[in-house]
Amino acid sequence: MEEVLKKNKFDDLRAHLKPSQLPFSDDAREQAERLLKETDFPTRKNENWKYTSLNGLFKLPFNSESNGSVSVPQISSSSKRIFIKNGQIESDKSIPGVKTNWESMPEMSEKNPFDALNLLYCTSAIEIVFDQENTVDIELVFENTENNFVFPRTYIKCCKQSRGNVIMNFQGAEVNESFINASTYIEVEENAHITVHKIQKNGLNTFDLQREYVNQAANSSFTMNTFCLSGRLTRNDLNIKVNGRNCETFMNGAYTLKGKSHCDNHTTVDHKVAHCYSKELYKGVVNDRSTNVFNGKVFVRKDAQKINAFQSNANILLSETGTINSKPELEIYADDVKCSHGSTTGQLDEEAVFYLRSRGLSEKSAKELLVKAFLGEVLEEVEHEDVRSYIEGQIELHFDAQ
Repeated sequence: MEEVLKKNKFDDLRAHLKPSQLPFSDDAREQAERLLKETDFPTRKNENWKYTSLNGLFKLPFNSESNGSVSVPQISSSSKRIFIKNGQIESDKSIPGVKTNWESMPEMSEKNPFDALNLLYCTSAIEIVFDQENTVDIELVFENTENNFVFPRTYIKCCKQSRGNVIMNFQGAEVNESFINASTYIEVEENAHITVHKIQKNGLNTFDLQREYVNQAANSSFTMNTFCLSGRLTRNDLNIKVNGRNCETFMNGAYTLKGKSHCDNHTTVDHKVAHCYSKELYKGVVNDRSTNVFNGKVFVRKDAQKINAFQSNANILLSETGTINSKPELEIYADDVKCSHGSTTGQLDEEAVFYLRSRGLSEKSAKELLVKAFLGEVLEEVEHEDVRSYIEGQIELHFDAQ
């Protein structure tokens, strides 16, 4: 009897996509094809996707025109901007340390089916290298106005004794129904220091799946600031391998959810060696029928003594119909460490709201002020003044739209 091949929902998804024309090697493509054939499409039966369903992906109107438009803010006035509109790179200016078109491309990959999907159907690839000569801030502006698939692949390298700042600015028209599937690879060499700010303000029916793969060498620092502001479904997988001693790792996240939006932040920090520090702080507000998921995991390997790791997730529910699922985790195999984690969920203090209203504030203004104070702990960790100012403005818009 002929073997009956099991139907794979990745095949259904791929039927809507156009293969990438970028010059990845045959070996890289074959590995990606093999992974997609061997991997089942994630469902709620998978522990990592227990609270996040991707079924809505198959209802998106791929490759159909949209009449939406978006006003793209310039987050940082001092940054060099690269525009990627509806998946295609538009900027033609030469920026030192930046490649947007070249014959051979880095082919780093992870055993993740969505990363394999990204490689096979990549719509744009950008490489950014920071060294002691190239230190200017880079802002990648992903502007989406059409109902399309957008699969950017980004490589960021911060060389020895260098510093860098990257802003990944995703902006979509309110009516946009895109599928964003992004992979970002980050190499932080010895004594290097880099910060990545990711802003996700997508269309109300956009699905946004993103992954970051980070490698840290000795005496380096890495900071990731993630801000989920809108979108139908947002999933962020941040994976950090701390490979060298005396590293510092900072992960900050803030989210303001409303309507039926869903945000899922999964983070993994793998402490492989001794004498390192990591701090993780995610806070957000959940309104209407929106849902939030947080799953943070910290590994401390057997020989990774003297690790100091802190992890916290805090949430405020602004409605009785919102949902929060939080699961911070520690997996420790060393005995001389300082590690802690925590999770809290609550509502706004009604007495505080009443007090502010008694001082002349409207109910909206009172709640806005309290939410700003709540998220302020995260924003205080953001050293980039322009990024911090932009996010503060978005918190105000969250309440203005109610």
